[in-house]
Amino acid sequence: MIRKNTNGDISDEEFEAILKPFIDDYDDFVISYIMPEVIAYYIANSYYRGSMYEGSFLQHYNSAKDLINLFGEDYEKVKSEVYKLLKIKYALLIIKEEPLEIKRIEYEY
Repeated sequence: MIRKNTNGDISDEEFEAILKPFIDDYDDFVISYIMPEVIAYYIANSYYRGSMYEGSFLQHYNSAKDLINLFGEDYEKVKSEVYKLLKIKYALLIIKEEPLEIKRIEYEY
């Protein structure tokens, strides 16, 4: 479901009931699955390539975390992978990009 944009503030009740649980789930997902993989990859790849400078775990952790905010990535490549993941993993199809329209895929068993 895509919520309609009201161009106004939402109520505290709507934030607590709808948006906060989404934000909390997203944060949990990133912290549980994305960050450990990214940081481990950063440390391993820099170590094996001989590009790791002396420093603490926290310094390398923060460096890896800072680099996640990418600029200049291949948008079309990432977009293609997102479309695939949405279809395969989440049973969703993007019907239109602007404004974004999504359709749920109904599978028969």
